[in-house]
Amino acid sequence: MTNTLTPWLSIAKPRTDIADGSFDESLFAADLGLVAEGLGPKDYLDPYTFCEKTYLTGNLRAVLTELGSRLAGDDSAAGVYRLQTEFGGGKTHTLLSAFHIFGTPEKVTGTDLGRQLASLLPGNRIPKAKVVVLDGSALKVAPVATEDGCHLTSLLGHLAYRLGGKPAWDGVADADQKLLGSSTIELQALLAEHSPCLILIDETLEYLNKALAVAAGDGNLAGVTLTFIKELVTAAANTRGVAVLATLTSSRAEDYATVSGLEMQDRLSRVVGRTENIVTPVEGDDIFPILHRRLFTTVGTPEQRREVADAYCDWYQSLADALPSGYSEQAYRDRIAAAYPFHPELVDILTNRWGSLSGFQRTRGALRTLAHCVKALSQARSKSALIHPGDMPLADAGVRAEILRFAGDSYKAALNADIIRPDSKAQEEDARRGGQVKDAMLATGLATTAFLDSFGPDKVLGASAVHMLLGVGRPGMSRGLIEDVRDTLEGLLWYMRLEGGRYRFTTEPNLNKVVLEREAAIEDRRIEQVLRDTIKKVAPETDEFRVRPWVHDSNDLPDEPRLTLGVLDFEHRINGETTPTTLALARQILENRGSVFRSNKNSAVLVVADSYALTKARASARTLLALQDVQSDQVRLKRFNAEQRDQLTKRLAGTQDRLPHQTVMAYRHLVLLGESAGQVALDRIDLGPAGADATITSQVTSYLTGADRLIGKLSPAALLSDRFGLLPDGTDTVELDRLAGYFATLVRLPKLSSRKVLQAALAEGCARRVFGLVSGSAPDAPDSVVRFGDKIDDSEIQFQPGTWLVRGTVAADLRNRSSEAAAGIGTSSDGDTGGTGSTDGTTTGTGTAATGTGSIGGSGGGTSATGGATSTGSTKKRVSAVRLTLDGIAADQVRDVLRSAINPLAAVGASLEVDIEIRADGPATGIPREVLELTVLEGLRQSGIDAKVDTTES
Repeated sequence: MTNTLTPWLSIAKPRTDIADGSFDESLFAADLGLVAEGLGPKDYLDPYTFCEKTYLTGNLRAVLTELGSRLAGDDSAAGVYRLQTEFGGGKTHTLLSAFHIFGTPEKVTGTDLGRQLASLLPGNRIPKAKVVVLDGSALKVAPVATEDGCHLTSLLGHLAYRLGGKPAWDGVADADQKLLGSSTIELQALLAEHSPCLILIDETLEYLNKALAVAAGDGNLAGVTLTFIKELVTAAANTRGVAVLATLTSSRAEDYATVSGLEMQDRLSRVVGRTENIVTPVEGDDIFPILHRRLFTTVGTPEQRREVADAYCDWYQSLADALPSGYSEQAYRDRIAAAYPFHPELVDILTNRWGSLSGFQRTRGALRTLAHCVKALSQARSKSALIHPGDMPLADAGVRAEILRFAGDSYKAALNADIIRPDSKAQEEDARRGGQVKDAMLATGLATTAFLDSFGPDKVLGASAVHMLLGVGRPGMSRGLIEDVRDTLEGLLWYMRLEGGRYRFTTEPNLNKVVLEREAAIEDRRIEQVLRDTIKKVAPETDEFRVRPWVHDSNDLPDEPRLTLGVLDFEHRINGETTPTTLALARQILENRGSVFRSNKNSAVLVVADSYALTKARASARTLLALQDVQSDQVRLKRFNAEQRDQLTKRLAGTQDRLPHQTVMAYRHLVLLGESAGQVALDRIDLGPAGADATITSQVTSYLTGADRLIGKLSPAALLSDRFGLLPDGTDTVELDRLAGYFATLVRLPKLSSRKVLQAALAEGCARRVFGLVSGSAPDAPDSVVRFGDKIDDSEIQFQPGTWLVRGTVAADLRNRSSEAAAGIGTSSDGDTGGTGSTDGTTTGTGTAATGTGSIGGSGGGTSATGGATSTGSTKKRVSAVRLTLDGIAADQVRDVLRSAINPLAAVGASLEVDIEIRADGPATGIPREVLELTVLEGLRQSGIDAKVDTTES
């Protein structure tokens, strides 16, 4: 669903002074006493202007009509009216309306209000009356001297003087100055003499509070005043053309919360209550048109307002069980249309929830707050279709001042940290998410809604899930998105907490803030230890890999044929300024071990941390330690409520679950040696996102397997392929120990998950006659054992010197020669008779190649005619040194030299040094350059042997 509703600012037009912020706040703080003295803003002093901006609610129309009828001589109309309102409930505005309308009716007859009221009164005219204002906040209890010589001392004196000047006061002067009070009869006569008259009484409690300190006879002036008020209302009720309109509560009721103050209010209520008629000027939704009249020149047509109301309620209905059904019914549609451009929930917060708070006056407080709200949103060019609770611009100084007036300055920290500053938590979340969240300032709106609902008379404060949804939701917005942002704020804001299913702001830092403060005190060494412990858990050893965590340098990574995964210590990272240095270190580790070349280059791989991802893992490790510290702080725990303790437990468990996965995600860079253009190169691979159950080891294994750089099964034919290059052209054999070594040393080859892979391939290749396996002193030696086409158990194959893989054609030839020799008696070179073949596949005698069933490369198989006997020699004679010079040694005799000369001398502890000069004359086609470079020289380099090379180009 797309929100195509017109912004409220394009329909409703704020008054100019509201929109530009030039309005005078005193316009929303009327004072009857000041107006009566000719003081205050023009909007209150000028009768015409005042009535033009006054909305005639039903109750206001009723009380003004009753007063007009009474003043016009209708005895059936009541004479005494008491305004019963919550603070700021329109009482002062009602008093001012009566003051202007009946005091100067000629000035208001041209207004809509004047015309409406006149049509309801006898003779279709508004009666003119003498209007007397007795405002307790404006009257002194000390004597007041007038210019014509009067000394007004009590309410009696003030009433008489305001009705008839000095002559009227002279009639009550003695009683006034002596604080003796009057009588009902005397007051009735005074009132009748000046009828029609209207007496407006306001802030009575404030006057009584001052009068308590003034002695009067055996009592005080307060007691005299209470008696006077009782007599006055009785007299007014019984005098034609006289009316009293009074308020008994004070606009500053918090000043009278003492026992004496409350007792005085009770006594006052009982005194007036005998003759009163109670009037409530503003009730329920009467506030809506008042807001319209005071803040806007127009709020659009009924059709425009209805379109918005229907769109919202249709959307509410689409949310199913998220909202009670009442929010989509006709009555609520009517409320939205009536409150437009304000959402009714916003007005309800200000008038119903805040209206009973000390320091916030219901109507005038709402007017002031919403005036600043409209001002700020107008200047920001609001695009919303309604003004929601979440749209309240708490960053505006005027709005904030109204709220802090009753909430207190202690909430400034909460506002600054979580809502109003550009770097506040909510605004940062809006910016982080972007898109619709940023456009609607959704996080800020949700936090604002929770803040507004955090004040009121209820025992359980805060915004429910319904309030939060109504506070920001609008047609076209996803409910899931709203709830996701709301849940995020629960773990993000510093002063909002969830209590009893409600989101509420307090001045006490919540778990988020407490944890953040603890995080600042966590030492790096503790974080690093947690990360190392976690790395050990998420990088387990497997059948394929041995793991070495915390690799600092090349000495920490073994140089062995078995596959080894090294976890580079997290001080070395990739994706940042340290990337070149880290990669250089990684190459140095993979190519060397200590001061020598690494032999098993193809067996070692490294994983390196991503700088950005590691930062997240470190943050989680820090948070984990902070949460653990908070959990162990019993003093702090006692200050948490049940929800906060539960939140602590859940956050601790969540962080413990999250850290391992974040650590796996951090170590996402695989670094290993490869080959490029015939040269050893450093390969760096981003392993990408990790699954929930992934480990560092499984990530590495998965990538290498998928890229065919780690294999668990090897095709026998691959061992003879040009791709592997293990048997170059012109080469028919390769020893198995060297073959196995190739896979550990040559980086161009795939890595084997274990040596069993090679054993299986060799066994399969032998059985399928892809190649043969020969054991002995040489492949074609008389004592060799030939396996070709035989089924061999994998475990029989041992990677030891003296066992060869032989090309199939050569193996077949050796096998045939072996079979022929085994069929009869061979002839030795000196004419002796050779041995006969035995039934177990071995031979006795000399001069023949044998077949056998022993292990390939082990001690079984063919044996020499001598039965393995060796000469004992003399142990009595010794030499101190020996130098053997061997010239013209053939290639196939090198191993014999090793076995016959070098190994025995090393075995008796001799210190050996061998100088080798290899002269190789190639065949007609020449020696392949790749054999020389990749096999010979690379093998020597990986063994740490430098060779001087002279070649003759063919």
